[in-house]
Amino acid sequence: MKKLILASKKLQGSLILVYENGVLKSFSNEFKKPLNAVQEAEIKRVLQFNFSNVNTLDYASIGLDLVSEDLKKGGQRVALFCGAYKQKYGNSYLVSGKEGALLKQLPLNNNDDFEKIVAAYFDCNDWWASPKNISGLVTRINELRQWIILSKEGATTTKWHFPNGYSKTREQECKTNEELQAYWKHLRGQGYKKTRVGIVETWIKIV
Repeated sequence: MKKLILASKKLQGSLILVYENGVLKSFSNEFKKPLNAVQEAEIKRVLQFNFSNVNTLDYASIGLDLVSEDLKKGGQRVALFCGAYKQKYGNSYLVSGKEGALLKQLPLNNNDDFEKIVAAYFDCNDWWASPKNISGLVTRINELRQWIILSKEGATTTKWHFPNGYSKTREQECKTNEELQAYWKHLRGQGYKKTRVGIVETWIKIV
């Protein structure tokens, strides 16, 4: 037996399909918002009775992200990530088989915490948070948590003194990752961008 979730952030819920022996056995409407006639017609158009004919792109074209429920917590998190990705970029995120397992292993208290993490990840424009993908979120979770803390604090220069402009010496004097991230944020606020010149990384002011 195979369960599939067609998740939609717009409709605030999902359509659950159950396939047995490769054939559609049942489906359950778990959307919080009612479907209109057009939405019902679109779902019927792409719905496949044989599991072998299921195409994620068909569902993505009508705003539904396909997630395996076998991943349990991982599947719910994949659905949240896919919804946020589509909201930001306008197209659907194609999920690999291992990504649900990666998200399931994240040590978070509940899905509300994960939703905040995802929102912060898509708001973050730091170099380590691009391009946006599930693997990147998982591997950079510590940097993301630190970024969230610094964002809440707002003006971080009250904790440390940072000079105007880039100073390699001041950068090397940063004793913690928190202080280093704060200095980099200070530089970005002044219009600087991290770049590589040969094998050396430096900060250059964008005119």
